[in-house]
Amino acid sequence: MIEAEPKAQQNSANDTSAHSRPRMRQRLMRDGAFLGGVALVCLLVALILTQIGSAPARKTVSATPTANSGIAQTAKVREYKVAPDAGLMQPSVDPAGNVWVGEMGTNHLTRIDAGSGAVTSWTPPGGQYNIMATTADKQGNIWFTEQAANYIGRFDPRAQKFTTYPLGSANGVGMGPQDLRFDASGNLWFTLLTGGRIGRLDPASGAIQTWPVPAPQASAKSYPFALALTPDGQVWFGMLTGGAVGRLDPASGKVTLMRLADDKAAIFSMASDSAGNIWFTEMQTGKLGRVDAKSGQVSEIDVPKALGNPSTLYAVATASNGEVWFASAGTNALIRYTPQTQAFRLFVLPTPASVPYGVAFDSAGKLWFSADGQPANYIGVLSPALQG
Repeated sequence: MIEAEPKAQQNSANDTSAHSRPRMRQRLMRDGAFLGGVALVCLLVALILTQIGSAPARKTVSATPTANSGIAQTAKVREYKVAPDAGLMQPSVDPAGNVWVGEMGTNHLTRIDAGSGAVTSWTPPGGQYNIMATTADKQGNIWFTEQAANYIGRFDPRAQKFTTYPLGSANGVGMGPQDLRFDASGNLWFTLLTGGRIGRLDPASGAIQTWPVPAPQASAKSYPFALALTPDGQVWFGMLTGGAVGRLDPASGKVTLMRLADDKAAIFSMASDSAGNIWFTEMQTGKLGRVDAKSGQVSEIDVPKALGNPSTLYAVATASNGEVWFASAGTNALIRYTPQTQAFRLFVLPTPASVPYGVAFDSAGKLWFSADGQPANYIGVLSPALQG
């Protein structure tokens, strides 16, 4: 562990030193491009595009439920502006209701006060413009993945102190931490994209354990990207290449892979609902996926084309009432899916080209999201109860 005490920076828009950084460090794909930007991920583009083959892995029955054509309406949102060219990533909400997010374009960890709207930013130690995901523990500490710097980070807002947990390397390459989630026991789970592993960190001791994930196809690399934990502690993940989702049994180390209908499907985000079902977005194919908690059956649902091509699906989150919400940059909308009625509703963002990316619910049931379009660049909040 490495500790550092940074100086907080108010109004991160005043820090322009990072703005000369090439846009290649900006986040994953826009408008249908497959992968573009994240420093480590962009190095994988050529490999990803050439390593998708047809070698068989474990197969599952894939069903496509009938869904309606979708209803579109303008969303009612509140916007919180951040630094120009911030490069907003995956947000999270702490126990006090504050929203935290990594700014790839400015190399900041940023907090938005939900009450006052005040924006405060800190620079992580050794940061390399690649804070990917964030999450808060019960004590209010903020945890994040710094992909290029190859560590898991923790920030204590009260002490204004960072602690980093280096991850080592595999075959001379950094592990590339991506997604992260806490389990009921307080352990932090995360995906290691370039390391081809799932990891677990014990916050009390700092001990880290990892499990290897096999490639979904003989001709593909193992790139575990998305992560979800069920209420009973199951560990699920989605592959960035090879069209597969998987489950890890930590006790035995056994990994079970489940193939999707399309070998080229890239799983961007996953979330568990209260019943233990796993929901996931397929980044390019415009599909919402589901793993049934009881049967383990995988199904895929075509997102309606009410507003054109619904591809470029990003983060997904589940509400306490079972509704599934996800971001669609292709339609500039947040989309709600109601499993009971198989109905989609598209909430178009009032700011054009917002490029919605990450989503997170707070304890009051409001949906927060990051928007990284140019010149949109804001954190937004939507109250589902007020949308109709």
